[in-house]
Amino acid sequence: MNPDETTTTSPAAEFRGFGQATGPRQTATGQFLLLLWRWKLLIGGGSVLAALAVGLLLHFWPAKYTATFVYEHPMTESEYNVLLRQFYSSENLARISRQLQERGLARCARELLDCETESSLQKLIRFTAMPAYPKRLQTTDPATSEKISGLQAQLLSIEITGRSRQDVQTIVEVVTDNFEQVLPMYAVRKDLKESIRRFKTLAAEIEDNRFTLSIDLQREQARLEKLKAMDGSTPDSGQDRVVLQFNDVKASSEFLPLPYQIRAAQAKIIDLQETINVNKQRYDFYIAILQLNDTLLNEVEQNLRTNYTAKQFLSFLSRQSPADQGEMLVDYLKSYIRKTENLVLACTRAGEDPVIYPVPKYAVRRSGLALLLSLMLTTFAAVVLEYRREGRGGFGGLRNPHQ
Repeated sequence: MNPDETTTTSPAAEFRGFGQATGPRQTATGQFLLLLWRWKLLIGGGSVLAALAVGLLLHFWPAKYTATFVYEHPMTESEYNVLLRQFYSSENLARISRQLQERGLARCARELLDCETESSLQKLIRFTAMPAYPKRLQTTDPATSEKISGLQAQLLSIEITGRSRQDVQTIVEVVTDNFEQVLPMYAVRKDLKESIRRFKTLAAEIEDNRFTLSIDLQREQARLEKLKAMDGSTPDSGQDRVVLQFNDVKASSEFLPLPYQIRAAQAKIIDLQETINVNKQRYDFYIAILQLNDTLLNEVEQNLRTNYTAKQFLSFLSRQSPADQGEMLVDYLKSYIRKTENLVLACTRAGEDPVIYPVPKYAVRRSGLALLLSLMLTTFAAVVLEYRREGRGGFGGLRNPHQ
């Protein structure tokens, strides 16, 4: 070969020679750098294009908006979980969906009904208790467990997310009306059922004692008649001059002189008669309350699946007129109306108009992540392509040059 002739060698051959001169580790490094240089357009261009595509996609992607409002609503963890179950129940979501459709947000209504999991629902409407409840610790101490269960969150945050400011504003109005006026009806129903259960128990106790009191009254009346018969046929034997001392006169009345036994029997008969009369008044009052509560519960049950609000229920209560059944029932109804009003006033919203702001897209951060991921993927693709190009046992000339 003429020494003046120029000999061309492939870059791979140059790096193989570099590897022979500098050792296996430097050879592998040099070969990898050569691979990066050979496929620089694929690695660099592909990564930059992917990052630009992600950035442009996020830039032109429709923005989402969110609004957060807070209620001063102390509640335990169990009460918070019950509230979530009530709000995310199928009948309540259907109720909210109908309200959104009536206000022209059919798309938002469909999105709400199409959610299959609670996590997907929370992307649209999210509840957060503040401060957060402590994590449950396994403990065998009842006092510690009771203390943990009694901890209360003082604030309740509700976050609404939508596709436009107007959508978010409308959803906020629907959700706040549902939370403040509709959800309290579940508490009203629970309170009515507990009241019915309590007054049924009280009425049952009177029914259980009625027979015993009647038998006691009959026995005392018969005893009084016999004592009176004995008093008329027994001569005075100086018993009035006998002085007796008892620790319990009621339990020892049979040792009293006959006239005093008659008086004790008469007093006991009067006491039994008054007890029976009072029990009858109480029983009639309890039955009247049960009838009223049944009427109220029937009203709630029939309308609970509709958009029935606490204001409508209070209006229904004001139309009830139990005056013909006694003043006590009127007072009970007034008291119940006050309790129902307190249920509505239990939630105090911190601010009337929440601020609506766009959800950050984090375009720069996500584009950077896309760039890093693209660099890894294109580098791996370059290694595979180099291996297929060489077609021999090594990745693009990254084999051992000493073989």
